[in-house]
This record gives sequence, structure tokens and C-alpha cells, in this order.
Amino acid sequence: MECWIDPFSMAPQKALESIGKTLSVQYERWQPRARYKVQLDPTVEEVKKLCSTCRKYAKTERVLFHYNGHGVPKPTASGEIWLFNKSYTQYIPLPISDLDSWLKTPSIYVFDCSAAGMIVNAFTELHDPSGSTRDCILLAACESHETLPQRAEFPADVFTSCLTTPIKMALRWLFELGCYSSGRGMSSPCCIWCLFPILIIV
Repeated sequence: MECWIDPFSMAPQKALESIGKTLSVQYERWQPRARYKVQLDPTVEEVKKLCSTCRKYAKTERVLFHYNGHGVPKPTASGEIWLFNKSYTQYIPLPISDLDSWLKTPSIYVFDCSAAGMIVNAFTELHDPSGSTRDCILLAACESHETLPQRAEFPADVFTSCLTTPIKMALRWLFELGCYSSGRGMSSPCCIWCLFPILIIV
């Protein structure tokens, strides 16, 4: 599943569009006044145009850039993410420095892909760590040496699901991996301990 949608339950293009629309709706629940633009399987040129347009209209407001890197190669050690060429026949690397120069600040980046920490590391190397703080928030699904968790019970975009549908994801996690799977029931101390961090996160 992606965004709680089974992509194999419909035609590939329809699934892609449904997932993109659902992600947009999930973000709209958290910030209904913002404008959202979904770019499905974009090329480097399309991302550049979209980032520039978003920054132009956002002016001094924060721009969200959400990268779903499922099904593409991991980011490179220099922090490049992968997009498509115009004919969708090969992957083209996009340096994080280019993305940063197009999106500017204030911004928030969500990198839902394996080895997402490589992107964060490359981004922080771009900027003087002892200098002025940039108005950027970086959220990464995992560290540079990690891969995304994959379990049939959960969506492939576990990180995105935790951000956009936290209660649904927490309950799924609790029921699939928590105390119910051990058969101890809700009254056991384990379940109280399991619920406590969930309530703090939500």
C-alpha cells in the first residue's frame, strides 16, 4: 500500500493518480489553507519549474517538498535524489544543492526513501553548520545506512503515514505488533506502556 491504497487494485496510472491525490488530501487536513501541487513521476525540469513557481507564490511562507523515493534507486552519497528523463526510460540524479537553490527558504523537506539520511547529510554539508540557521526543516524516513521497513501489514510509506495519518498508523502498529499480537489484552502493563508513547506522538 501507498497512502493506504493498494496500487495493484487498479490500473497503474489510475493508482499513481489516486496515491498522489490522497497524499494531497492528507496534507490538506493538517493545513487546509495551503495550496498543494502534486507532480507524479516528474522530470528534473518539471521539479525545477514547480519549485520556482511554488516559491514565487509562497513568497515568505514555508514551502513543503515531499519526495517519495519508493521504486527508484537510493540517494547517492553526495545526496542526489532520482527523477526520470523526459521519455521515462532512465533515472536522472538531482543534486540536493539544485533543489535547495530552487526552493529557497523557508521550507520543509520530507524524504520518504531508503538511505534518506544521505540527503540530510549532503544538505547540512551545503551550509555552514556554525553560521546562521537556515529556515529549513528536514524530515527523513531513515538514516543513511538504513532501508525502509517493509511489512505486508503496513503501507510502504510508513514514514509518510506516521506524518499524515498518525492515529491510524499508531493504531495499526499497536494492533499488528503491539500487545494484541502477544494475546495479553489491553489491561496488561505492556499495553499501557505501548499506548503512552502513541499518545505523546499524536
